[in-house]
Formats: sequence, structure tokens, C-alpha cells
Amino acid sequence: MKRREFLKGAGLVAATAASGLGVSLWGMRQARAFGEVPKEAEGAMLPLELQAENILEIFLYGGVSQYESFYCVPSLGEASGTQWHAYLQSGHVQAAVDQCAFQGPLTEPFAADSMGQAVHLGPFVMPLRERPDVMERTRVSISAHDLEPHEGAIPMMLGGRGLGHPAFSGLGAHVQRYFLERFNEPGRAPYSYALMSNGANGLPTDNVRSVVSIGMHPGAARPLAIKVDAAGDLTSLLARGTIGQNRAQYDALMQGYIDRYHERLRFRGQGNPLRAPRLGELEAASSSIANAQAIQGVLEPQFFTKIPGANCGDNSNTDAMTMNLKLAAHLLRHPTVPARYVCIVDTGLISADGGGGYDTHGENSFTQARNLSHTLRQLLSVVNAPGENNPAKLDLDKTLIVLTTEFGRTPFKQGSEGRNHWPYGFPVVFIGGPVRPSGKGVFGACGEDGRATIASTPQENRMAALLSLGIWPFAQESFNVSDVPGATTEIEAAKLVQQRQLGVVA
Repeated sequence: MKRREFLKGAGLVAATAASGLGVSLWGMRQARAFGEVPKEAEGAMLPLELQAENILEIFLYGGVSQYESFYCVPSLGEASGTQWHAYLQSGHVQAAVDQCAFQGPLTEPFAADSMGQAVHLGPFVMPLRERPDVMERTRVSISAHDLEPHEGAIPMMLGGRGLGHPAFSGLGAHVQRYFLERFNEPGRAPYSYALMSNGANGLPTDNVRSVVSIGMHPGAARPLAIKVDAAGDLTSLLARGTIGQNRAQYDALMQGYIDRYHERLRFRGQGNPLRAPRLGELEAASSSIANAQAIQGVLEPQFFTKIPGANCGDNSNTDAMTMNLKLAAHLLRHPTVPARYVCIVDTGLISADGGGGYDTHGENSFTQARNLSHTLRQLLSVVNAPGENNPAKLDLDKTLIVLTTEFGRTPFKQGSEGRNHWPYGFPVVFIGGPVRPSGKGVFGACGEDGRATIASTPQENRMAALLSLGIWPFAQESFNVSDVPGATTEIEAAKLVQQRQLGVVA
């Protein structure tokens, strides 16, 4: 194309936009608040009665073994002694079942996957199998990516983006910003939390703290991170003991400094101040400090009292997972300032040999059975059973539970008892919220080699969670149409995600 023709074409586009005859996609997005649903897309959204009020995400840190849990296909791997059969034939699965005293058949039929294969639920999710009301609200999504190291896989699954991407952000930041901009109540506790434990430190390079990343969002969007079994520093900071009785004066002084700096960013004292991300971060931090009393009022001391735990014959002096689940239910069901999103990083009752709760390089069967069944049992203890209606427990009509992991485990053995990392086909699980009995089932499928033949992208799983809350997931700070295979428009992408991940046809 000649330069003159290009300039003429560019001028035509600009003139059309200026005249109102056409509006650029950029202009449309800039005119809307983050997460706001475009008028033309309202019909593609979940009906209000299917939308969730909040999300509890549990990140199963280390990589869950899918073959004995959420995606057991007995017809696969029998001849080669892989997948479900790798440690069934060796007797390790049965030994773990006996040690954990699981009752009932080793597997239970669940649903057909996208290839028509019969998917069973394995023995390590026995607590879920004991709650048929919850199983009726469960949907398994086979996901896949190509990042084998924890360092890359964890950010990809928690943020839907790779390290270094400008829009790399945890789900909590999207949720925090959306609700903060719409319901910015002065002195309110946060909308998003990340609950961890000392064991969540893992290897320094594992990037578990991706859960609180904010990407292109302002600093105020960062979720509040809490180590439930090491909250001494947080409680002392919230008390603001170094300031004493001068809190009001201190807060007023800080706000005065910030206001003065804002004025310096105006051209000749007029118009809006120039964009200053660092100042935004400072303003968010100052606001958080000023609101410390509101946070302190939600984080009641009893939730930080260490409690012991036991499962499958093993004991721990500190059961961080149970503590985190009790705190999460409290935050999500708070009567006056409920959270909208809580993510728990699950490091297991006792850490796996490779770190986290599920990185089972040396010993797979017993560790996975102990930690996963413990997490599910404690999770379901804070979920209302049919007819229970306990206001302090989670209601599956109001809460979407998401079970995420960075990858699965290899279909073949590592050594004599372990399994290695496997990002090429593994399950992400959605429970409750928009998932109704009609949407129960499995999207995606894996083949004889354990690789996904049909799978979701990590981005689709993040989008599904946002859509369940009524948040439009397409923006420069979040996701794109290209993140959804087969979609050509935002509306089409939203419909596909809701159908695949949540089992809802718009």
C-alpha cells in the first residue's frame, strides 16, 4: 500500500469515528467501566438466578494426580499399565485406600467426556462421592498448556497469562477492582483475599504469590494476603501500635501529602492529574492503612488459633487447610461486609516430597490420597447439606467453588512410586454456582497417551469464574477473544466459555 493511500484510509477512519458514524473498539472499551457488560452482550450473560454471589477457589499446589481423583477413565492405559492402572496393578492404590479406610468401590461412574469415554471419580475423592448433592453440581473441565515447571505453570493457571505479560493478574484483582469501583464504601473490608500458610512459601521461584498479582489494575485491586498459621505480623500491623492515639492526625497528614502531589500533576492547576501509577499504589496503601480497623473487625482472633489435624493415620500439629477453610467461609458469608473472592493455596495436611501438597515425585498414591481427601472433607464440612441452611456455611446456589492446580501428573510412573509433572491434559473442577444438575459432567477428553484431545485453555477457566459473577471478562486488563478457541467475537467467546466450563447454554 502506498503511503498516501494509507494516510487517506487512516484519515477516513478517524473522521468516521469523530463524526459518530463509527466507534472504534478502543473507544467502546474506554467508555465502559472494567467488567461492565456491553448492552449488545447482555443476552449472552448468565441469567441472574444462575450467577454466583462469590467464589471460593482452592489452588491444589503441586499438581493433583487426576487418574485416582477427578478424571479416572478405566478404559485408558490398561494394556500399557499407565494412567489409572499404573499404581492399581502395583497395589499402591489399594494400600492407600486401606490406610485411609475409604469405603465403597474404588471408582464410581460420573459422566461421559467429550469423546464419549466413561469418566469415573476415583478413590481419592471419596468425601465428594459421599455427597451426591454436591456431585450433582460438579463439572470437570479438562485443561492443557505446555509449561512443565512450577515456575511457569502456576502463574499460567492462576492468572491465565505467562510471566512478564502486562495483563498478568490473579483472579482476585479482577474481582476486587470490579466491586470496588461499583460499591466503594469508605472503611469497608476487602472484596478479595488470598489465604496461605507457612507451607505455601514452597520454593522461592515457584511464583505462588501470583495469586495476588494485579497486572494492569490499580494498586487498590490487590487482594489481601494472609498466612493463617503465621498471622502475628498482620495482627500487630493492623493494631497500628506505633501510631498510638494519633491515627486520625496521621491519616489526615498522609492524605494531605497525596492531595498536594495530585495538584502538582495538573497542568497549571487545571484538568485531571497526569497518570502516575506509583502514586496510585501509594494512595491504595494509605487507604488500606486508614481502613485497618475495618479489616481487623472481620479477621476475628479465633480464626487464627492453631488447630491440629489428622487423616489416613497421619497427624499434623497445625492443620492450616482446615483453618483456612473456616476463615474463608467466614469471609464469604460475613453478614455485613462479605468477600466476593477467596483463594486458598492448599499445601496439604503434610507436604508432599516435592513440595506443596501434591508434588509427588517420590511417592504418589498415599500422599495424594491423604491430602486430597482431607481437603475435600474439610471443604464439604463448610458447605450446607440438603435442608441444613446454616447461615455460616456456604450455599452452592450462591458460591462457585473452583478447584485449580498447575498441572496433573504423568500417566506413567516416575521411579517406583511417583509421578512427574503433566500439563498436557488435567482437570479443573467447578462446583456449585451456575453449575446445576443439567450442567453436571465433563468437558474435554484425554487419549491413550494421557494427552488432551479436547481441552480448555487456562484463560477460559479464569473467564468462566468472572462470568459466573456477572463480570465481562474482555478488556485490556484481562482477556481477549483469541483466548477462546473457535470464537470470533466477544459474545461468541462468552457463550462458549459458559457452555464448556459451566455447562450453561445461553
